[in-house]
Amino acid sequence: MTVQTNKKIIVMLKRLFSAIIVVASCISAGAQGTCIINGNIADGKKIKKVSLVIADEFGQEREVAVSKVKKGKYLFTHEIAAGDPVMLYTIKGIGEKGIRLFVEPGEVNVNTVSAEAPEESTVTGTPTNDAYAEYMAIRNAGQKRVDTQTEALAAANGSDWLQSSEGQSTVKNIKAKEAIKTEAEAIRFLINHNSSPMTPFEIEHTLLPNLSESYADQMTKAIAVSLRNHPYYLSLRNKVLSNSMKVGNEVPDITLPLLSGEKKRLSDYRGKYVVLNFWASGCEKSPAMLAIMKELYETIKSSNGQFVIVSFALDSNAAAWKEALKSNGTDLEGWIHACDAAGAESPAAKLYKVESTPKIVLIEPEGRAVSLNLENNEVIMRVKQIMSGDLYYLDQEE
Repeated sequence: MTVQTNKKIIVMLKRLFSAIIVVASCISAGAQGTCIINGNIADGKKIKKVSLVIADEFGQEREVAVSKVKKGKYLFTHEIAAGDPVMLYTIKGIGEKGIRLFVEPGEVNVNTVSAEAPEESTVTGTPTNDAYAEYMAIRNAGQKRVDTQTEALAAANGSDWLQSSEGQSTVKNIKAKEAIKTEAEAIRFLINHNSSPMTPFEIEHTLLPNLSESYADQMTKAIAVSLRNHPYYLSLRNKVLSNSMKVGNEVPDITLPLLSGEKKRLSDYRGKYVVLNFWASGCEKSPAMLAIMKELYETIKSSNGQFVIVSFALDSNAAAWKEALKSNGTDLEGWIHACDAAGAESPAAKLYKVESTPKIVLIEPEGRAVSLNLENNEVIMRVKQIMSGDLYYLDQEE
C-alpha cells in the first residue's frame, strides 16, 4: 500500500477506536469436548486419505488424526482435553496447502467443491468457524468489488484504455479505496469478536504490517482478558513488543526449550535480572563469549539469586548442542540453557532481531530491557554495577 493509504487506514482506526467500546468476555479460551469434522469433496474420488495436523510455534507440524476418504467423504473425531485452547488446524491431502479450520467442541462441516481449490472450501458449524467464515467473506467482498468496478471500466472504455496509464491509475485508486474500506470493516468485525481466538491470529497475520506501534498496542489491549494466555494472543503480543523493542520497553516473552526437555517462558524468571545471551556452538566468537559468561556465572553466585543467565543456542542440531555444553563446561547448576533446534530461523532469534551471534541482552526484574546489545567486556561491569546498588539504567532514555 502507499503511504497515503496507510495514513487513511490510521485515521479510520482512530475513528473506530473512539466509536467502539471493548467489552471483555468471560468465555473460556479452552474447553473439554469432542470436535467432529464431516468433510465432503465433490470431485474427490481420487483422494484416498486426508490427515488433520497442527503446527506449533516453531512451525513443526504434528499429525493428530488420519481419515480414509470414501466417495469424497471423510470424518475426524478429535477429543479436546480440558484447558486446551481453540486452535487452527489444517486438513492435509487436499491440494497443496490444504484446508484450515478451528478445532473446538461441536460438529464442523467442511464442503469442498474442487480438490484443486481447497481454499474455496466452506467451513461451518461451530462458533469460531462460523465467525471466521464471516470475517473471510468481508475480506473477499473487497476483492469482488474491485473486480466488479474494473470489469465495468473495461466494458465502458475498452481493454486498451484499461491497460493505459490512465486506466491503470484509475484501477490503482479503486484498489486503494476498497483496501481502506475492507480494512475498516475487518477491524470492526475483529474488535466486535474480541473474545474469539481468530482475532489475535488475524491481527498478527493480516493487520499488523499496516498498523503503527501505538495502534498495534491498542489492538492488542482490545483482546478479551479470557484470551490473555492463549497462544495466539501471546504470539501477537510478542510481535508487537518486538516491533517496539528498545531500552526501557518490555521485551518479548520467548519460549525456552530447556536442556532437561522441559519448556519454560522467559517471564518465569520475572523478579530477577536476566542476562539473555544468544550464541551458536559453531560461531568463532563463542569461546570468548563463553569465557565471559563463565566469569559472570561465578560473579552472580554472591547475588542471592538476584541474577540468572539464560543461554539460548541458535543451533540446528540438538544433540550437537548438548554435547557442546558438556565439552565447554557450561552445563552447570543454575545456568539456564535453551535451544529450539531451529538455527537462525528460531522464532526467539527473530523476535530479538538477532543478526549475528553472540548477542547479549540485559533484562530487569519487571521484564524491560536494560541493554539490547551488550559487548562481552561490558557484561560483568554492568552486572557488578547493579549488584552494588547502582541502578544506572534508570537514568537512560527510553
